[in-house]
Amino acid sequence: VNCGGGGAGMWEAGGVNVGEGDAAVAVARAKLGPDGIVGGSGHTVEQGLEAQAAGADYLGVGAVFGTPTKEDAIIMGVDGLAAICKAVDIPVVAIGGLHVETIPALAGTGADGAAVVSAIFSACDIEAAARGLRTTVREALGA
Repeated sequence: VNCGGGGAGMWEAGGVNVGEGDAAVAVARAKLGPDGIVGGSGHTVEQGLEAQAAGADYLGVGAVFGTPTKEDAIIMGVDGLAAICKAVDIPVVAIGGLHVETIPALAGTGADGAAVVSAIFSACDIEAAARGLRTTVREALGA
């Protein structure tokens, strides 16, 4: 994220998710104001609590499983995800290596949602893949 250059760009959006190497959650909150949606990222309970304290509305937490879209990701597993979900009071979205075979493992972690990339974009039938994922997430998370 390029935070220089004044008021143009992402700061005019209704929301933003900031990850490692991006602007800090507190900076995003200050730029977007109280009505903007700010998502933070976390791999540990401490990072999750820091993002929450800085004003994040939700957390993207992972990588829960290995993922081809970010091969250098630190894999935290479902136990790490569950620990963060238990520690914070804001919604948590699991990310990393999620597809119809791995999403059921999220049941009972406290996650509020699942973010997917390759499970959709690598499918021959993207619409069918998205529908299947929606059903799987609803069954696993009650979302």
